[in-house]
Amino acid sequence: MYDETLVDAIYEAAAIPELWPGVLDKLAALMGARGGNILYARPGGQEMRASSPGIEQITLEFEAQGWGARNSRLDRYLARPPHAGFLTDSDLHSEEELRTLPIYSEFLIPHGAAAGAATLIRGAVDDTLAITLEGFADHADSREAIPALDSLRPHLARAATLSGRLAMERVLVAVEALAMIGTPAAMLDAQGRLLTANKLFEPALGKSVLDLRSRLKLNDARSDKRFGEAVARLLAKHEGSSIAIDLGPRRVAMHLLPVRGSAKDIFSSAAALLVLSDAADGRLPQHDLLQALFDLTPSEARIAREIAQGSGVTAVATAAGLSRETVRSHLKTIFEKTNTRRQSELAMLLPRYGLPISENADD
Repeated sequence: MYDETLVDAIYEAAAIPELWPGVLDKLAALMGARGGNILYARPGGQEMRASSPGIEQITLEFEAQGWGARNSRLDRYLARPPHAGFLTDSDLHSEEELRTLPIYSEFLIPHGAAAGAATLIRGAVDDTLAITLEGFADHADSREAIPALDSLRPHLARAATLSGRLAMERVLVAVEALAMIGTPAAMLDAQGRLLTANKLFEPALGKSVLDLRSRLKLNDARSDKRFGEAVARLLAKHEGSSIAIDLGPRRVAMHLLPVRGSAKDIFSSAAALLVLSDAADGRLPQHDLLQALFDLTPSEARIAREIAQGSGVTAVATAAGLSRETVRSHLKTIFEKTNTRRQSELAMLLPRYGLPISENADD
């Protein structure tokens, strides 16, 4: 049912993790499924994932809606004696359960993903590998694919485990490289959950930043609301964000940057790089950068920059030809978007976005 070119592609992906989505897509097509997933997990919650294009969005929705925490497929698999092969949904559930359990009736059936096959492999260092094929036409088709999947399982296990370890090292190297230049940084998955953090970021954990199972949570309610909105934008639009947050006595700038790879094919659940910027060099971002950072309008960006330079509302209104009331209205919106409360906080915050600006900036 498959040829040596598929096995070659599997081992090529072992050394080049970005190739896994394409390999999973090819494997799924040969087996008659819509797509496939790979999850590599280490103790402590560190995970790496890959999804084929045909199933990626459904997988993200599955996690976003909380089904991963009430997944009878996984629970049933783990409850069985160790099995050196693939098992289908129909191996793990009765016909009635496949029709009536909420995970099937409310999500998998409506999404055309009720019939699947999966295998779990546990490693020598307590790492775990899960490989799934999703969206077979029916349960009979998923059962028919098992012999071929079982014959490929040793190749998939060896290659995917190596890829998982390589991909995890990439994440660790990235955040540690930022530590070398004095930047607190962490890697997050698409849900905002912590994968790893460098030593400069770690002091904030357990104090101002809580590492929860659902996602990172900030102790300051306003900051956490902004962070939650930033994570939602990351998940929905793959967009980065910059927000002001309170870290105990300090107010710092937090940059949430999307992780992208060749054709967005990254064998990793690392979806975002989180960077804290605390050191000010006295420079202010230009208007267009302020707009991009905080989603300000051109007028709001100009007013924010003037206020940060020390100008008062009256001076800004006079210079812009606006009424004081109009400037105050803009300023209220600026406070909301930058998560600040007063002009002095805004003046302290903006220089901390120490991003490159042109030499002829109008400071």
